[in-house]
This record gives sequence, C-alpha cells and structure tokens, in this order.
Amino acid sequence: MPLVARTFELRLVQEAGNIVTPEEMGIIEYGTFVLGSKVLMVLGHENCGAVKATMDGKPVPGQIGSIISAIKPAVEIAKGRDGYSVESAVKANVMEQIKIINLSPVITQLVQENKLKTVGGYYDLDEGKVYLIS
Repeated sequence: MPLVARTFELRLVQEAGNIVTPEEMGIIEYGTFVLGSKVLMVLGHENCGAVKATMDGKPVPGQIGSIISAIKPAVEIAKGRDGYSVESAVKANVMEQIKIINLSPVITQLVQENKLKTVGGYYDLDEGKVYLIS
C-alpha cells in the first residue's frame, strides 16, 4: 500500500493531452530521480478534449496549436488501426508520450536499475475505473 500512496502523492504533472514538454520532463525527472517515485503513469481519459480537437483538425488560436501538434502523431497512429475513435487516439497518445518519457537518460537509468516502472492508463469516466494499457 505505501507504493500506491506515494504514487498518488507524487502526481506532479497535469497537462492537456498528457503532452511531455521539456518543462514537464524536468518535473518527471525530479519526481522520479530526486523524490523517488517508483511508478510513473501517463493517464489518458475518456473523451479527452485535446485529443478530440486534434482529431477535428480545425484551426485553433494562440499556443493551443502546440498542444495539437504534440498529439497529432498519436492521432495518425490511431487512424491506421481498426476501430478509430477518440478512445483509440487517447490510448495511442498515452503510448506515444511514454515513448518520449523513456527517451530521457534519467528515466532510462532508473528503469534499467529497476527503480522505476513506466505504465500507461486509460481512465473510463463513466465507470470510474483506470485500465492499464501498457
């Protein structure tokens, strides 16, 4: 039980579309390397507005486009699969963001030393449940 409590306690990043920017990567590295979190979960959720906006492909104002650009590769992956939907795009985005996180030398070292586990999850709002997807 302490691992679960510590994991929730160290919820450090909440970003539209779960995108990993350099600033968020620094927070993730700090939370895992310095604070010692043992599990890192990228959690997408049902009906994610940022993923929907990316799928819609409509022009957006200001810096919102940077979020759309970061999610677009996952949407393209989901398009190539059977059952293309918001749910499949959210799950693809979770997995793409995990790939980005795993490029960090800090994260790679922690994973190789069995000090950290990176996982993906999908939060079904209707059921109130989180499903592991990685």
